Amino acid sequence: MTGLLQDLRYALRQLRKSPGFTSVTIITLALGIGATTAIFSVVDTVLLHSAPYARSAELVAIGEKAPTTAPGDISEVSPGDFIDWQAQAPVFAGVAAYQSWEFHALTSGSGDPDEVWASPVTPNLFQVLGVNAFLGRMFAPNETQAVVLSHQYWRSHFASDPRILGKVLALDGRLHRVIGIAPADFEFPAANAQMWTVLTFSAADRANHEDRKLSVVARLSPSVTLRQAQAVMDTVAARLAAQYPKTNSGWSTPVAPFRSPEIHGILRDTIFALLGAVIFMLMIVCSNVASMLLERGTARQGEIAVRAALGASRARLVLQLVVESVLLAAAAGVGGVILARSGLAVIVSVVPKYNLVETQALNHISMNLAAFGFAAALSCLTGIGVGLLPALRTSRIGVSEWLKAHGRAAAGARGIRLQSALVTCEIAFALVLLVGAGLMIQSFRRLAATPTGLDPDHLLTVRVPLLKYKYSSSQSAEFYRDVLARIRNIRGVKSVGMANNLPFTGFHVSLALPSPPTGSPGGTVEAAGRSVSPGYFQAMGTPFVGGRDFTEAENRIDAPCVRIVNQAMARLYWPGEDAVGRQLPGVCPKGASAAIVGVVGDSKQDSVESQAKPELYEPYAQHPFASFLVTFAIRTASDPLDVAMAVRQAVHQVDNDQPVIQLRSMQEVISESIWRQHVSASLLGIFAAIALVLAAVGIYGVISYSISRRTHELGIRSALGATRRDVLELVLRDGLRLTLIGVVAGIILAFCLTRTLRSLLFGVTSTDPVTFAGMVVLLVTTALLACYIPARRATNVDPMVALRYE
Repeated sequence: MTGLLQDLRYALRQLRKSPGFTSVTIITLALGIGATTAIFSVVDTVLLHSAPYARSAELVAIGEKAPTTAPGDISEVSPGDFIDWQAQAPVFAGVAAYQSWEFHALTSGSGDPDEVWASPVTPNLFQVLGVNAFLGRMFAPNETQAVVLSHQYWRSHFASDPRILGKVLALDGRLHRVIGIAPADFEFPAANAQMWTVLTFSAADRANHEDRKLSVVARLSPSVTLRQAQAVMDTVAARLAAQYPKTNSGWSTPVAPFRSPEIHGILRDTIFALLGAVIFMLMIVCSNVASMLLERGTARQGEIAVRAALGASRARLVLQLVVESVLLAAAAGVGGVILARSGLAVIVSVVPKYNLVETQALNHISMNLAAFGFAAALSCLTGIGVGLLPALRTSRIGVSEWLKAHGRAAAGARGIRLQSALVTCEIAFALVLLVGAGLMIQSFRRLAATPTGLDPDHLLTVRVPLLKYKYSSSQSAEFYRDVLARIRNIRGVKSVGMANNLPFTGFHVSLALPSPPTGSPGGTVEAAGRSVSPGYFQAMGTPFVGGRDFTEAENRIDAPCVRIVNQAMARLYWPGEDAVGRQLPGVCPKGASAAIVGVVGDSKQDSVESQAKPELYEPYAQHPFASFLVTFAIRTASDPLDVAMAVRQAVHQVDNDQPVIQLRSMQEVISESIWRQHVSASLLGIFAAIALVLAAVGIYGVISYSISRRTHELGIRSALGATRRDVLELVLRDGLRLTLIGVVAGIILAFCLTRTLRSLLFGVTSTDPVTFAGMVVLLVTTALLACYIPARRATNVDPMVALRYE
């Protein structure tokens, strides 16, 4: 321990003597450690985060499976079956049920009326999961009008005020008393749940074995295995099938380990792509720092030789040098954590706040204990990794070798070769990052420029989730008609429309329509359905290519059934013909046909990269709804957010308790729909830029060190008649050789690895030759510029000075 403390003190003195080297090394390592820690935090939160349940191995999920469904296709559970399971399955210590989420209007609490996402759960759910309250308590048996707040909602909406306990909130007009705050890491059944209410069952629910709408989680009793639980549930299922043959005959009850919802698809691919990129960046950082330590070690070979002469073993010398690199990495780790926290804040700031499922986990990303532990371990490993090789190389110098070299570094040639190899690796890794970033940036630019079928400029979108407990379906039409009229009178509003959902918001209604005449008899086709008001298409900037818009006279429950279709729908049903005036069977009440009065241009629905699908539009009053998805589209003469407050006031003039939420421009809505591509392109671009700078610094260092070792040679060449141009070409040739070796290796590596980006690209292939060529030119040009500066310095070497150099 005494020796280690001496090494630490000595290392600190040595690092203080070289503030420039110390600062540059710490900053370089901090970039790599910080970026890697930030991406690890994303991976940990989204992909690795384990559910905070006590003895989670005992938890199982129980579902129901129809006899005709495919393997793995599990249905939810009916209330009647759930009640019977609780009474007839003693192998479980507890059986609880829940529903994913429901929208509720919060009309008391703090601020304006709001919309909240609440998950109804049975009172014993938290006991089954083994989760205790952070503050207050969880539900008691037979409790009804109570609510438990999520930790995040309590913090964001009630400023972490413990006095909220016991207060009353009005959800959909019903009073609920706040009894507890959930733990900070509790997200159930998904991260979007803001509170939990009590799921109760009426007498009719208890007798209902047909309406399957519940998810069920249970905890195995001690010493009960999954196979035993399955055997018991098979017996219970057979008993229920005999008791309720109409609803339960042939149904089975699979029991499986309970798992939290997993992230799949493009978000998972994006996270892994960023993880791979940041690993490459870290390798570049380590190569760069190792090269710097090699050069520093060469300059300190005299000191090392003297210490060896005084009796220091090679192991002690290596330890001393590694301690220095670990100290550098430790300081860089502190800076890296600061950078990671700032980077995560930026990432969270661009994640959409209104997506219901996919992005909610990303909104909770933060530096937790796992991330701090990862940063500490990474700093230690990085310090050892970058310091060990230079330490082994530097400590090989012997006293006799150093004396024979007259105090000069004896292993300069070997040191240059090792530095050159490291820089070659840097160039190869940098090219991989540059190509990946180039592909993602090209993809994002093409995606952002893709026509959407609507005009997002000066377009405000406002969600107005109707208070369903106050308005019936027939009353909803009058409410919206009144609000639309008031919004039209706002100064600066050019047009306004309304729909039950808007493009790019993550929602759409799918309709199963009768197959077109050219299709199979009795078949169906899928189309997107949308209920809209007159003026919706004008507000959205969607052009009519035939026919007309709905009229106010048609926007009545008793009006003739009319519809508008998009071009994709018209091509499907009436290819090469005019769809206006045609009849579309089976889409009106009682299976009646609808008259097509207009055809509008195709517009994108779920995402900018998707293809236009068939769409069917109906007047909203012909199909009254009290939907939480109702959104107004308001076209303005100036900045759309300028009228946001007036729109809120217009709604509250009709009903002061009505929530008005998600006031966003359509540009913002579209931008949020491509946020993954934006984030991945931006981060990869940043990583690639850092890699390019580090590669340039690395090759600059190698060429500079090479020139310092070849001063005598350059002087002789000059004395023998070599011109400044000859010397310049000689030095640049060496730098170009290193660069080209790295570029060739980088091209091969990039060609193999960019194939993993295929699912993330739009309008560009993973082997796009233009991107590859452009990034190669950029890297070679940067490397030559990095070589040119020391090369110019080499041309100024005085032959007489150089001849006396040795």
